[in-house]
Amino acid sequence: FQDLGNGGFNINGSRSDENNITIDGATAVRTRSTGAIIGIQNVDAIQEVQVLTANYLPEFGRSSGGQIRFVTKSGSSRYSGSTSFFLRDESLQANSWSRNRSPNPLQNSGPDAFDYKQYGYAFGGPVPGGLFKDKLFFFTAQEWVNFFQVATSIVTVPTALMRQGNFSELLDPNNGFVNGARTLTDPLTGQPFPGNIIPSNRLSPNGVALMNLYPDPTPGFRQGSANAILTSDNPQDQRKDNIRFDYRPNASNQFAYRFSRYNWVAVDAFRGGLPFARTDWERPNFTQTASWTSTLTNNIVNELNYTFSRDDVFIDVFTETGLHQRSRTGVNYPYIFQEKEIFDKIPTVTPNNFQTIDGGPYPAFSSGPIHTIQDIATMVRGRHTFKAGVQVEYSGEDDFDQINVAAIPGSTNNQNGRFEFLDGRPGGTGTAIANMALGLYSNYAELGQRNFTKWRALATDAFIQDSWRPNSKLTIEGGVRYVYWPPWYSTTNNIANFDPRFYNPAAAPSVNPTTGRLVGGTRFNGVVLPGDGFEGDAANSVISGDPRVLALFNGQPRGFSETHSNVFEPRGGVSYAWNDKTVLRASAGMFHNRVTLNDSTLLGGNPPFQPQATVSNGSVDNPGGGTVGVGDLPIGINGQDPVFKHPTSYMWSTGVQREVPFGFIVDVTYVGRRGLYLQRERNINQLPVGTLQRNPGVNIAALRPYLGYGVIRISENSGRSMYNSLQISADRRYTNGLKVGAAYTLGRSTDNASDKRNVLWNTYDDTIYEGPSNFDRRHLFNIYYIYDLPFFREQDTLLKNLLGGWQVSGATFLRTGTPFTVGQGSEDIAGVGDAAFGQPWSQTAASSVNHVLYDGTPGSVALDTSVFVRPENGTFGNSPRNAYRHPGEMQWDLALFKNFNLGGTRRGQFRAEAFNFINHPNLGGIESNPLSGNFGRITGKGGQRDIQLSVRFQF
Repeated sequence: FQDLGNGGFNINGSRSDENNITIDGATAVRTRSTGAIIGIQNVDAIQEVQVLTANYLPEFGRSSGGQIRFVTKSGSSRYSGSTSFFLRDESLQANSWSRNRSPNPLQNSGPDAFDYKQYGYAFGGPVPGGLFKDKLFFFTAQEWVNFFQVATSIVTVPTALMRQGNFSELLDPNNGFVNGARTLTDPLTGQPFPGNIIPSNRLSPNGVALMNLYPDPTPGFRQGSANAILTSDNPQDQRKDNIRFDYRPNASNQFAYRFSRYNWVAVDAFRGGLPFARTDWERPNFTQTASWTSTLTNNIVNELNYTFSRDDVFIDVFTETGLHQRSRTGVNYPYIFQEKEIFDKIPTVTPNNFQTIDGGPYPAFSSGPIHTIQDIATMVRGRHTFKAGVQVEYSGEDDFDQINVAAIPGSTNNQNGRFEFLDGRPGGTGTAIANMALGLYSNYAELGQRNFTKWRALATDAFIQDSWRPNSKLTIEGGVRYVYWPPWYSTTNNIANFDPRFYNPAAAPSVNPTTGRLVGGTRFNGVVLPGDGFEGDAANSVISGDPRVLALFNGQPRGFSETHSNVFEPRGGVSYAWNDKTVLRASAGMFHNRVTLNDSTLLGGNPPFQPQATVSNGSVDNPGGGTVGVGDLPIGINGQDPVFKHPTSYMWSTGVQREVPFGFIVDVTYVGRRGLYLQRERNINQLPVGTLQRNPGVNIAALRPYLGYGVIRISENSGRSMYNSLQISADRRYTNGLKVGAAYTLGRSTDNASDKRNVLWNTYDDTIYEGPSNFDRRHLFNIYYIYDLPFFREQDTLLKNLLGGWQVSGATFLRTGTPFTVGQGSEDIAGVGDAAFGQPWSQTAASSVNHVLYDGTPGSVALDTSVFVRPENGTFGNSPRNAYRHPGEMQWDLALFKNFNLGGTRRGQFRAEAFNFINHPNLGGIESNPLSGNFGRITGKGGQRDIQLSVRFQF
């Protein structure tokens, strides 16, 4: 899993963006990217963490995955506090496996520069003064992180000869760049270039300039296909601020207010593995909660909360090195959208088998406010505990960042343009990097002026539940939650959707079958705008006076999709104490996940508000072919399903918990989960399979179902998943200085889309997309322990403080690898026009897998590649999705603590922690692209020992 600041983790077969996080009841997940936390907390400010993984009661909502709930500390009647300092640097680290193999003495002699300092304090107690005596309390905490490292990237770049048009190195069958020997075809003659050398007068000035963007290869370095090892600075600073007040005027009422602020500033070391257009981040965000808990009667308690959270994201391009500037590179092709305001930045360049040069989607800005009011009443009556509540959330996103950061074929995430160079380009050399030298791209896309949209939505939840204990052994819990979640909408209606119901074939343009240029037709045929007209600032915009745009209003819902009003979530469970040592449990429930805004559904990024041009099979020196503007070029556009059901899960579990000898509690549980209506994407403008083969030489744009458009990527909730697992744990309580535990999960998660951005290979058949989830790990095992060393525990105070009080703790993690598919994202074998969505190869039999590091010998290949064959032209391959697995991972962590009694309530602690203390690097992944020179091989390892030292004082 990953930390909550960057995403989330998978709980019981759920996606990583299906978890809900709250801090004192305040919603703390981003509206832009579900799963990432707002207001990361200082550990010393946390009183309690609750992680609910399955079949929780109806009072917990908003997600169909897990619930992560933080409860912050309050001040008390006594002053107390703590301070701590953590240190890590390169002198405490082992060198990485890749750097040890570098011929550069500066790299193989030790680890990169690394400096990590984390320090902070916490302090709380009563607010002084007679007026507030024993009534008003405070708690405050702050923490800072100063982090600097020099990061390493292993990449594949063109050689010096290739940059001169000399590709003779590819004639060697063991060249390492492509799979086997590769002979270049002269596009003008159809014959091989003599010696695989392109004459200098045939080279494209912009194509060569793009190749020269790459850094030079590292002399003497080779790791698989990689021939360059790069280093770059990666600074990062964090600050966490917490303040909380609790006011208890009497025994029946308590008021509380908490404010948490987190600021994160960083510069990425690389962008896509190279030091160009590095991302310069600043993410200030906060959460705050105001609550009133009142005892209404001797058996009724009411909790009223108001919370406000906001996540601001300022994303710029790091400019100090100047490596981002197109004007310094010799790249000078004309933009299609010449009237736009544009940042001086390199384009994105994606060639087969070589590192992508990623210009990125930035600069950008977004801000996500969340207002929530929640009221929950609890009543205890006899053996029943009733609870009911309502929650209203008004949230949104102010977005100047409506570019899909995961660019797809026929589109771009870079306003400065994106080139794709593919091996299979019609009229090319047969090799992508040589096509670049000739300036022959397969796809080019460019964005025009960017759009700013204010998104909002109002969501209402209500629940009622009961916990009933008919006797001392039996507990029955159940209830229902109701959700009413209208779709997100723009406050000014400046968003656009492609809706096939409004596409009129009679109004479609004619398309030149050779060039793909459009002639005539209705420009925005099938595009709809919400409501009946622009509102607010958009009503005065330039585009609001364009009759072609105004004609797109036809009374559609403001959020384009249906509002589902009959959404109920019944949940229930039962537990039975069989005897003093055995408890039986069973539960089941229904859950929905609130889909938040993401790159795929930010429809303010669509034409006509944010125009995009797509061109196929052109020249880098003039990507638009002389066109200024996009009047005769196909449009790329996103769309949203008009139904768009809420992602739904059904979860059930049953288990037994038993106390066994030696103080262990053993828990054996089965957990099952069925997911329906999961978000995924498909290109509805895909050609039927084999179309290109039946129409040789015809431009893709002339064959698509919706003429006038390139890729039309529709986001729809149509995916499904299934999860089954056996979960076993054994824990020994902390007794006689020892606590130990272990957990094992045997699980299987399958689906036909593992993430909201997964795009079907074949729009017309999703059966071939069914398989293990991308995050599926069949076996997971971990063991942990805490042990108080017995030395000098019984001695006098001085000796005990000097030599006693040592504690050892550790954890070991072992897990099987994630699955992968054998296929490619380049040559369009199926003839559908969208190769980069990925296409599987065929296999004649199941392949054998041997997780070994490639050392140049035939026996060190991890995957038997002989069973895989290129599919017949016009077909998809039959190799199943995610049928094979990467190597597993293991890690041993160890910590040594020394506790000091400093008198009274004062305590000190020293700790030394070693992550991966045995310095065991794990094998890297298996290369799954049949076109790669390393197909079927494992060429690297990762993970090295890292030691952290810290001191802590508390009173």
